[in-house]
Amino acid sequence: MNNYFSLKRFGLLFMKHTVEHYRAYLMSAAVLAGVFLLGGSFVFYMIPGPVDPGFQMAMFGVLMIIAGPLFTSTVFTDLGDKRRAVPMLTLPASQLEKFMVGWVYSYVIFLFVYTGVFYLVLFILINLKPWPGHQIEILTLFQDKFVLVMILFSLLHAVTIYGAIRFEKLHFIKTGFSFFIFYALLILVNTVFVRFIVGRPIKPVTPFSFLNFQDGINFYSIGLNAQQSAWAFIVVPIISLLIWIAAYFRFKEKQA
Repeated sequence: MNNYFSLKRFGLLFMKHTVEHYRAYLMSAAVLAGVFLLGGSFVFYMIPGPVDPGFQMAMFGVLMIIAGPLFTSTVFTDLGDKRRAVPMLTLPASQLEKFMVGWVYSYVIFLFVYTGVFYLVLFILINLKPWPGHQIEILTLFQDKFVLVMILFSLLHAVTIYGAIRFEKLHFIKTGFSFFIFYALLILVNTVFVRFIVGRPIKPVTPFSFLNFQDGINFYSIGLNAQQSAWAFIVVPIISLLIWIAAYFRFKEKQA
């Protein structure tokens, strides 16, 4: 088992990675905070009333699924440079340990840093602009919407980390382009399949979404019930897990 994963060896590798990249990571966190502060200041200035938790959750989710893949696409940039890739791949550690260092930084640590920065900036902005007569509510992450955000973030993280390993240069651009091409093909195939089942022309439809079609002057929209929609909470995380596994084996091929 130690040939695959050793906690002590992983810890040493994690510390080595931290020492070599902490300046870049601190700078990334500072840039993230600066973007949040500037963008948030503009939003708070334009909105006449206090920002409600629903809007805060929307901003939290949107910014996460943008910043997360951007950061994830950088964790394996050394693989695109042969001079830096050789020392990395020949380190006396298993492929799983090397892969997990990048995964932990881009997923676990990113989530903690992102959440901390978001709440810090939110606290600053709320205190900078008082709203007399209004009770200000702060976003809480213990809600169903946060689960949806995490499911989507996990999927995008899996796709991005695979692309970061698969492509040698322009990781984010190539991964994004490939993702949207695949997504368009998925919609096309799913629409043809559903059209074959229902036997009538329908609007383009993605998996687990509404089925929209017109019958004469009447327009119909059919969705899944709560029990059927719950499958999305199972299928999408499984897909994310499979892509993470594929990314690991792709990483192993780099070292082979």
